[in-house]
Amino acid sequence: MHTITPSPRPAVVAYPMHGQAKFTAEGYRTRDAHLIEWMGRLTGGRGGVAVVSRPEPAVLRLAHAVRRSRAPRGAAADTTRGVAPGTHPVDTITWRLPDPRDRRRWWPRSADAYPRLPQGWRDVPAVVWNPFTALALPHANPFVTGRTTVLDLLDDWSVHHAFAGIRADVERAYAAAFASAHHVTANGEGTVALARRFGRDDVTLLPNGCDPERFDPTSAASGPLTVGYVGKIGRRLDLEGIAACARAEPDVRFVFAGPVLDPGFRRPLDALPNVSLLGDVHYDDVPALLRSFDVGWVPHRVGTSGRGGLAGGEVGGDIIKTYEYRAAALPVLTTPVDGSDCRGLDEVHVLPLDRHADLLGRWRRSGPRVGRRPSPLPAAATWRPKSLTLLDLLGVETGASAGHLVGAPAGAPVGAAARTPVGAGRTTP
Repeated sequence: MHTITPSPRPAVVAYPMHGQAKFTAEGYRTRDAHLIEWMGRLTGGRGGVAVVSRPEPAVLRLAHAVRRSRAPRGAAADTTRGVAPGTHPVDTITWRLPDPRDRRRWWPRSADAYPRLPQGWRDVPAVVWNPFTALALPHANPFVTGRTTVLDLLDDWSVHHAFAGIRADVERAYAAAFASAHHVTANGEGTVALARRFGRDDVTLLPNGCDPERFDPTSAASGPLTVGYVGKIGRRLDLEGIAACARAEPDVRFVFAGPVLDPGFRRPLDALPNVSLLGDVHYDDVPALLRSFDVGWVPHRVGTSGRGGLAGGEVGGDIIKTYEYRAAALPVLTTPVDGSDCRGLDEVHVLPLDRHADLLGRWRRSGPRVGRRPSPLPAAATWRPKSLTLLDLLGVETGASAGHLVGAPAGAPVGAAARTPVGAGRTTP
């Protein structure tokens, strides 16, 4: 643990799930990254956003530096494309060592390695995505210093397969965070249920979105009909259903762009002649990639794993890629995951995975191209008003019109202007 070196007082302190190293290496592609990026733009003239990453072991940072130094000339520059304007990364290096036998244990172990904030930042409001910050030492814990806090929920980690080995620690972190946060916002129906399980009936539903201006609605697709997926490749995907669909439509090309998280997925997908694995793609390069697709695909498993570990792929969150596919004017084919049919988006085809091949076959026979289906995204499905909503809850003045605020108490129509009033919810003890 160390103390942050005092710097100009920020307007907001942000605690992302991972942190700045991931943002710069992969691009600002996750919910917390998008919201931090926009809050930086909106508050940059008033101090901006201090980004307090999850503490990183010094030994891992050194190993990353060595790998970058050994990379081919020019390759290292491609992995780091800058810090979002108006945001200021906070160094959270620690000399603690992770457990090499179980890297997930670093989540609870890193909690009390968060740095002490400068005294002058004591009342700067904070938005938190990593619930383990609620277990940090008091002088570094954003929830116990009297500042206004918003806990913005990503996935439900209590049912996420990646956190199965530390489930008790996740429950402990959630209990502490929910008990102290002034406001709670959730990105989907599953995380709304999570908040309510911990007594936060004042939760505000604030689904994901995208920045439509990033995406080009024109097509650059060529060759056979191309069905594309962008995202992590692992247990959230229905591997058997994907394989069956690819075999049923051998003249359709299926493209997967993203890191393979589960080694059990690579060999079966590589074995399919009409499936291409591109590996991870930096977020800056995703818009160009989407132009090469005819259809945006979401072949997720339906249902949650549950805290008992039963089969299922949903983890409580909202799916960002659906908004991005539509911003690129792609028709979307998705399994019936939570929220897939109620986000105000058109041209989203919701079908069980065993029926996807039938629709793709109809499109292929009338193709090979599937025409772009451009239409404006609802304003409430974009990141700027969502960021304004968080800043409003934090009590941060931006000069923007309150008419841009979005989010609604859970149960109200998505995108309704109504929201939990500032000051409502829990107060810090």
